[in-house]
Amino acid sequence: MKSTKGWRGYISSREIGGSTIPQRLQNMVIRNYAQSKGMVFLLSGTEYYMDNCYMMLSALLEELDSLSGLIFYSLKLLPENPFHRKLIYEKVVNRECELHFALEELAIVKEEDINLIEDIIACKTLVAQSNSSLWHSESHSARSSTRK
Repeated sequence: MKSTKGWRGYISSREIGGSTIPQRLQNMVIRNYAQSKGMVFLLSGTEYYMDNCYMMLSALLEELDSLSGLIFYSLKLLPENPFHRKLIYEKVVNRECELHFALEELAIVKEEDINLIEDIIACKTLVAQSNSSLWHSESHSARSSTRK
């Protein structure tokens, strides 16, 4: 972990996992995480409200040469598209920076850490899909049984 440079946070003004998390709370989680790890926390960049907009994240990634890395509020702020996530990971690792996720208390410090993050995302996606199909089949069963 580079100690001479600071860390920028990354928060969102959009819903995160179906909930609206106040920006003040997101920053508090990041600040506490940084403090517990002895990191020099600078400011957070707040992503714009539009869906699938990552303009602020792109700007933060351009600052990596002057940073130790980024602290995301949550893994859920990563793009859904695996290709876009891979580009982010490559930029961070290639610049010898780190990517931390304060809510989950996880980090990408070395390239091998990416696999764990991607496994977690894959598991969360599978759970969401199975819950969705379970809800759909239960809903369909309930409609069928009321018609009898």
